[in-house]
Amino acid sequence: MRTEVKFSTPDEAPITRWEDWARPKRGYQWVPGRSAMELAKAWFTDGHLSAPQELTDLLHSHPRLNDLKLIRGVPELVTSLPVRGEGRNHDLWLLGRTDRDSVTICIEAKVDEPFGNETIAEYRATALHRRGKGARTGAPERIDALLKIVGGPASAWDSIRYQLLTAICGTVLQAKQDSSSLAVFVVHEFRTDKTKLENVQRNSEDYERFLAVIGIPSPVATNGRLQGPVTVDGAECLLGKAVRRTKAGE
Repeated sequence: MRTEVKFSTPDEAPITRWEDWARPKRGYQWVPGRSAMELAKAWFTDGHLSAPQELTDLLHSHPRLNDLKLIRGVPELVTSLPVRGEGRNHDLWLLGRTDRDSVTICIEAKVDEPFGNETIAEYRATALHRRGKGARTGAPERIDALLKIVGGPASAWDSIRYQLLTAICGTVLQAKQDSSSLAVFVVHEFRTDKTKLENVQRNSEDYERFLAVIGIPSPVATNGRLQGPVTVDGAECLLGKAVRRTKAGE
């Protein structure tokens, strides 16, 4: 994969070392062994900006991306979602090109943090309960709008983590903003000395459940290989997981 990519913060300040990545992150989110810092370090393993090998291998696992050239990257890029409220915060947004496609790649980094604390059904119930007590929230309407994007029976998504719904919808919406013909959603998982294996297993089950609902049967949901394409709101999407093993502080 050709990597002439240039990174910047959302306010267009250049990123030339992993420490620059911290500008959008503060406090508890920016510590060794957790996902934000591990993702930053993975792109600067030799002191220079270069794509992590496990991510390169994942992207090269699909023939549509054999000649992918990365052009731009922005950590913490936010894509607006339907209905007023918080947008989808991508841990890393990448823009690339192949001979055939313009490509939007949106990455969700994880050590062992959950894909959100609630399933879609739980999130809706919580919002309706809060509304019943007088709180102003558009969460139920936002859920309905997001489910319209992914299509299919809404009830099939009840047990899916809400963060995964916003992730795939945010990836598709960002691809449309970028005028990209191909969208790629990647979970970049880091195994550090702060990783709890039971949490990794929980995340794996949540992710495979999500893939099954989106149209990819779990038996083929192996790490290191992109799956798809599946069509989401008229956009072609590939999905996959890359895993990096490291130690905090390296």
